[in-house]
Amino acid sequence: MTPGAGDDHGLVERKNDKKEELGELIKRLELGQVPDDEIRRLIRVELDERLRWGYSRSFEQQTADVVAFTHSLREMRIAEEVGTLDEKMYEAPNSFTKLMHGNTIKESSCYFEDDSVTLDEAEIAMLDLHCERSQIKDGHRVLDLGCGHGALTMHVARKYKNCHVTGMTNSVSQKEYIEEQCKINKMTNVDIILADIATHEMEDIYDRVVAIGLIEHMKNYELLLRKISKWMAPDGLLFIDYLCHKFFAYNFEPLHEDGSFLEFFFEAGTFTILSANLLLYFQDDVTIVNHWTLSGRHMSRSQELWLKNIDDNAEAVKKIMVSHTGSEEAAAKQFNYWRGLNLLGIELFGYGNGEEWMTSQVLFKKKS
Repeated sequence: MTPGAGDDHGLVERKNDKKEELGELIKRLELGQVPDDEIRRLIRVELDERLRWGYSRSFEQQTADVVAFTHSLREMRIAEEVGTLDEKMYEAPNSFTKLMHGNTIKESSCYFEDDSVTLDEAEIAMLDLHCERSQIKDGHRVLDLGCGHGALTMHVARKYKNCHVTGMTNSVSQKEYIEEQCKINKMTNVDIILADIATHEMEDIYDRVVAIGLIEHMKNYELLLRKISKWMAPDGLLFIDYLCHKFFAYNFEPLHEDGSFLEFFFEAGTFTILSANLLLYFQDDVTIVNHWTLSGRHMSRSQELWLKNIDDNAEAVKKIMVSHTGSEEAAAKQFNYWRGLNLLGIELFGYGNGEEWMTSQVLFKKKS
């Protein structure tokens, strides 16, 4: 045997053992065989490691890494393939989404002034904050990118009767849901476009463009913001709300080549964790007007209440998932996936009392 060959063989065996253990863990997660306390502990272990990865460098190096990350994004497409993510998250049955979220089906962070605020109240509070910070006025033409089930689209349409609101989604079921709700509520100032923002082109111009929980799924922000700027009126404003870490920016990928159980939630590379200030490096076609951050406690609390809604309606959720997937096994996987995803959100955004991972909100104007 050549020198070192035994060591190499042992290393390969250890890697294979770790991958096998990871595969077994993910199977147990799918089957709901891992207790919540253990899932949360495993999540915290991963988060601790991510922070050691980030904080092991000087702030000088952290800044250089963020800049290098922005350069790498400029070499990519606007968005990578996210078919698996779409199937899991954005084509979940509407009946399930209604059970998990509050009345407006706001699928991004809500705003809790204190612990007495209900989920429905917190949804409205954040929607109002979005309207205030994006400076929407009655009579504006508003474009809601990645509109989801239309929480903000319909909120703006109700609040500002003379606004015309266009929502854009790549989900057929979301489009159908919003159009049905608009018909029921006799809302005639809403249009919904079924389109992929990465490839969609149009001549329409808007006074306000909003993007809530969208850009975490994008990559090349230079191309994305250039595209959006073409849809903005000369005096138009763009408001973007996104999840972030306060200092680090990275692709949601394992730190080790043998993988991570967090891939149960997001396929590696499909989700981007921005730093709070990352978009400020992409002012080629838009210029910053204002910038805010919100404690991660708001998102953590949102996830807590979404999880409670799932657990309080567990039997109904399971029936919905069986009907949606066609099998008990696939339904169980979906049920456990959503529970686990909420546990991840609770721990991620609750870490350090909400002072590590949080929400960033940026207001841009079109560059003259």
